[in-house]
Amino acid sequence: MQVTDKLHDRLKTRFIVSGFCDIIFVMADKTELAMFCHKMHSALHAGFDVEKAFVVMQDEKGSLYPAIKNTHKGIVSGLSLSEAMRADESLYTSELVDAVFVTEQTGHIEMAFDRMAKRFDQQLDTIRKIKRAATYPVIVVIVFICALLAVASVYKFMPVAIMISAAIVGFIAALILVPQGVKGMSRSDAFIGNVVIKLPVIGKMVQKAELADFASNMAIFYSCGCEVAKGLEYSARSLRNAALKEKVYKAANIVKKGVPLSDAISGFDIFPPDIVNALRSGEASGSVDDMLLTIEKYYRAEVQGRSDIIFAVFRS
Repeated sequence: MQVTDKLHDRLKTRFIVSGFCDIIFVMADKTELAMFCHKMHSALHAGFDVEKAFVVMQDEKGSLYPAIKNTHKGIVSGLSLSEAMRADESLYTSELVDAVFVTEQTGHIEMAFDRMAKRFDQQLDTIRKIKRAATYPVIVVIVFICALLAVASVYKFMPVAIMISAAIVGFIAALILVPQGVKGMSRSDAFIGNVVIKLPVIGKMVQKAELADFASNMAIFYSCGCEVAKGLEYSARSLRNAALKEKVYKAANIVKKGVPLSDAISGFDIFPPDIVNALRSGEASGSVDDMLLTIEKYYRAEVQGRSDIIFAVFRS
């Protein structure tokens, strides 16, 4: 795992100049995770036991191979699947390991891999939409800078043009790097999380994508019979936006006191009032997991709509 982390760091440094380093690696990781979950679900559904499924999965030679091999060794040594996977949580992701842990209690591990396969597929789709929405503004800015420098070379105001170009590039770099965290700046800083969701163009898209992921996670844990407060804590662990993560942890503490999920969430402005009311109706009808999946679809549709609008504006 340490070798994989070092390789990841070297490659990440190589791509950081382009500004899309994290998107590239997130997409690569999620693609492998989605395929892994699909194959594990198929193997378990076909009647393989967990150990046999991991023997078959060791044919995989991607970045997950060391984790799969270590997990198989852990299972053989007597660990439960979630305990064996926990040692390589950074590769599997906390959300997948937590989903496996919860479903182990009810004997429905197959469901965890099925739900998480769909979840990773949806995340990939959302990332592609955000990438598409960000591509055209970047192209427009590059063309503008080139034109500015060309004009400056003719009319002799190159120093001013360079300063303007540097300011624009610096602003774009801030939009890209601040959401990902930079050296010396904690990614758990809630202030950074609030800045991210207020960024122009893609801020709201990032926020809605996070809320879709949160609703999806809660639906998985809720349908597996997990306690609501524990489900909130598990869901918070996988959130990337520190501001939203902090709110969800606080909501979990409120739920532990006996407050319904919808009331706890409404107290921290995680969802707007109409979404909270929809969740409250789900609680009244006993279909909270279905309502959470509906909320997830709503936010993914919002991301799609914003992506289409931005794409149309810059294409025209």
